Amino acid sequence: MPRRGRTYSGPVVDIHTHLHLPELSPVRAGAFGPTDYLRAARGVDLRWAGVLAMAPRRDPKATRRRNDAVLALARAHPDRFYAVGSVHPLDGAPALAEIDRLASAGARGLKLHPNTQAFDVADPRVEAVVRRAAERRLPVLFDAYSPFDAGQPGKFVRLALAVPESQIVLAHAHGPRYPELLVYPVLARYPWWHRNVWIDVSATGPFLAGGPFAPTFRWVLRQVGVDRVLFGSDYPLDPLGPAVRAVAGLGFTRSELERIFWRNAGALYRLDVATHRGRHRSARPQI
Repeated sequence: MPRRGRTYSGPVVDIHTHLHLPELSPVRAGAFGPTDYLRAARGVDLRWAGVLAMAPRRDPKATRRRNDAVLALARAHPDRFYAVGSVHPLDGAPALAEIDRLASAGARGLKLHPNTQAFDVADPRVEAVVRRAAERRLPVLFDAYSPFDAGQPGKFVRLALAVPESQIVLAHAHGPRYPELLVYPVLARYPWWHRNVWIDVSATGPFLAGGPFAPTFRWVLRQVGVDRVLFGSDYPLDPLGPAVRAVAGLGFTRSELERIFWRNAGALYRLDVATHRGRHRSARPQI
């Protein structure tokens, strides 16, 4: 945890949470449901949190149940949570139909995980899913670090080029391979690049904060453009409060931190962050 650097007490949108809900497989043993998340968020001016589902392959009923779980939480607590559904891109037509259903039901995004779901980002069926999500105005959040696929960063570039109208979010900023994000400021030199890639600093930001690589991580993100950087906690792997303090300690300016913590997410996920306060941060969670 960083000992020096800026503090931050403004609004926060957490785009990356894994809450324990019925039908969702836990990512960590323990009690990490919505109430636990909000209890751990006390002291943070949390405006919104994106709750992620994860779809299995060849099981459309289970996919629907998992998506319904995050949709139900968002409907029950529209002042705090928004739903990010999932499909398995190798399911083909049923996956595309589920994207249509998610969009109609009020989901704000889609989550795909090449490692957990065991698919190759370069598979044409992934492009088809991203294209359908773009048609339905759903940003696609990918887990974007693979120790098993050295070519994965380049595959994300090809995907963004193939579907320029998409909104692709790279979770974890490529992890320890974050310098490869420098391809995006290179692409930005060309008029045909649509800047349709955002960077989620969950896990990697807190991991690097306070260490010798923190200044280079900050420099790389500034080269990409701070208007394309998003905050996520990856709860329960990182609790919200410590994740906020870690990212605040990376050395960004106050105006940059506002972009990272809420302005960029508000624009991308169409959230009214500035006027929406939900429950006050000192309030007791009621879930």
